Amino acid sequence: MAIDYEKVLKQSKKGGVLTDVKDKLGEMLAPAIYPNLQFVGLEQLKPFQYGFFKDKVRKFYQKILDNYFKDIRYFQAEVKLHERKVVGRQKYSIHLRLALPSKVFSAEYAGFDIDAPLSYVIKALDKELVRFREKTRDRWNAAGKGEAKTTDRRAIQQARQNKRRR
Repeated sequence: MAIDYEKVLKQSKKGGVLTDVKDKLGEMLAPAIYPNLQFVGLEQLKPFQYGFFKDKVRKFYQKILDNYFKDIRYFQAEVKLHERKVVGRQKYSIHLRLALPSKVFSAEYAGFDIDAPLSYVIKALDKELVRFREKTRDRWNAAGKGEAKTTDRRAIQQARQNKRRR
């Protein structure tokens, strides 16, 4: 993806602030850094909610890459508005989906503030990932180190000894 730096600098001169350039470049480079991360429905959010949502989801995605899985097919974060209101509390529904080559994980939560549902859905997906990771790790350790074979062998030897004693 080619970046038109002159265009970015012209846009920043209109704003007159160097942080605009940093933000614009960050937005342009984001797809290259996280190619499997997809956002859906962010255009419905207010600007401060937009930045908050993207930052929190990117941090969680980085945590998944660092701690759990490297081969992610896609990670999709979706925001849905139940009813678009001008006045009053707005209800948000947040859906996260993580696809691996072997399994798809998903979590969703709805609430009236964007912070609470996002936190709950991240915690729920994190618990699901930890549970799956521990389950597969136990299988790998049992089969990989030969513990299952040794316990079966011990059980057979004990059964033979008990049979001889009778």
